[in-house]
Amino acid sequence: MTPTVVHRAVLPAAPPYEFALSVRALEGFAPMAGEHQVTGGPVRRAFAHPDPAKAAAGAAVVAQVGAAPGGVQLSVLASAPLSAPETVAVEQTVANWLGLADDLRGFHAIAAADPAMAPLLRVARGLHQVRFPSLAEATVYFTLTQRSTQWFAGARRRRMAAELGPSLVVDGVVFHAFPSLEMVAGLDDETLLGYAGNAQRATRIREVAAGVAGLGETWLRVAPYCDARTALLAVPGVGPFTANALLLRALGRPDEVPLEMRQFRLAAEQVYGTPPPTPDELRARYGPHIGWWSYVARTASGWLAEPRPQAVREMVRSSPSPGS
Repeated sequence: MTPTVVHRAVLPAAPPYEFALSVRALEGFAPMAGEHQVTGGPVRRAFAHPDPAKAAAGAAVVAQVGAAPGGVQLSVLASAPLSAPETVAVEQTVANWLGLADDLRGFHAIAAADPAMAPLLRVARGLHQVRFPSLAEATVYFTLTQRSTQWFAGARRRRMAAELGPSLVVDGVVFHAFPSLEMVAGLDDETLLGYAGNAQRATRIREVAAGVAGLGETWLRVAPYCDARTALLAVPGVGPFTANALLLRALGRPDEVPLEMRQFRLAAEQVYGTPPPTPDELRARYGPHIGWWSYVARTASGWLAEPRPQAVREMVRSSPSPGS
């Protein structure tokens, strides 16, 4: 059946928000390269069907998002109508992906009093965190990066999505979503080895996927941060970086960042010069908003040296109506 638009809605975003900045962040989000379609207007990407049984059978939906006053215009394309609970689930998934509900007021209040952040805020005010589209995708990606490179991890993740995940063809383009944690945890050794590259990493992927699935995404979102982090660290194969990465980059929980790691130290040097504030000084200043500091610092620092792309500048004005 040819996919059609089965649902439309405007998803509100906590102010300040600018959709064009989400698109710019998506275009620079290397782990998800090639997984969304940006055509100078709306953005399209696939998500697993909200009914787990249909997703397991290979069904996906494609979300098309564009600028709307106060948020994002959403159109959902699918091969069959969705029930009311299913449309609500898709709306929530898209809102989580784009970080629409993120309340950045506390971060902005602190950053406004931090002179070194002023250039970043000039180019990134209205930026919300763009996240991994699913906890499963983030879990497998960060497990694949262990003792490997981001390039190989990204390539292996894309192949898993293309060969194992649900998909939907829209306007001649095949959009792939990622398989569930439960499906990944249930793969046999031979199958996992083909994606992991070696037996040890294959075992690690299975154990981490099973462990995170056992904790449950809902609990990881709402549990006290320390409890969620401690539970993740108890999963075999999950270390401090992966635990923090899942909580921030998949679940949007900004309470903590491993600032002692090289990539965050370099981000601090880009913002403050050498020597930068110590991790303890940054934590004392930004408190539970430290994750937003790290995201804006790392994302917007690269923007300072480049002009805003013309396609992004024109996006809000020229986006066609979703579904057109």
